[in-house]
Amino acid sequence: MPARPAPGPKMRGKKPAAGFLPLLWVPNAAGPAARLFPPMPLTEDPTAGVFSDTPKIEFIDTPGVPNRNVRVIADFTFTEAANGTVWNAPVGSIIDGASIPRVLWTLVGSPFTGDYVYASIVHDVACDTRARPWRDTHYMFYLACLAGGTRRGRAKLMYLAVRNFGPRWPAPDAPVVPAGQPVGQLAFSLVALAGEKPAAPFSPFVPYAAQLRYLHRAQAYLATHGENVSLEAIDIYACRPI
Repeated sequence: MPARPAPGPKMRGKKPAAGFLPLLWVPNAAGPAARLFPPMPLTEDPTAGVFSDTPKIEFIDTPGVPNRNVRVIADFTFTEAANGTVWNAPVGSIIDGASIPRVLWTLVGSPFTGDYVYASIVHDVACDTRARPWRDTHYMFYLACLAGGTRRGRAKLMYLAVRNFGPRWPAPDAPVVPAGQPVGQLAFSLVALAGEKPAAPFSPFVPYAAQLRYLHRAQAYLATHGENVSLEAIDIYACRPI
């Protein structure tokens, strides 16, 4: 097998080859040398936002447990282009991909291997700290996906997954929303809790099969109408009765 290309200026601005992992800096357990994967552009779409640097992480070795947790070992940020909001993943942050619904892993791959790895780092941290409203946090994920090079239609599908099935939390001093009441503007918010008991306030329980059905319908709508269709139109179609 030919050796993978080493990172360098000539690779900047090019898409990684199919099947390649995006560039992450991971300390080698055997010494100080770094193990480098073939790179992807630092920021693909600056109109959505800008990443501060290539993320630097290390895998956390837990005996008997698959290595899914990683630690951020250098400050990493994403800055929204529209308003300059900065989302931080400070050194020491622990990332496990838990902010990304597992149903999405089935469709687009693990947060550690897909083209949304940069977005998943800042999104995971934001969902842990909960310093900003959950709606803003999930929309940031959409923008960060675009900035990281995710195709627009794919980014919309991923946003709708985290928006409808990802973590939720109350804003400071916000009134508590009674269980079963809609908590957002998208159509899915009006039907997600029908006949279901929420697992906890601000974290509506939606069966995995229903999540998968919703996302398959969203995929079909995007395939028919193209990636420039609105998020609202995708959502309305995807949550329609069978």
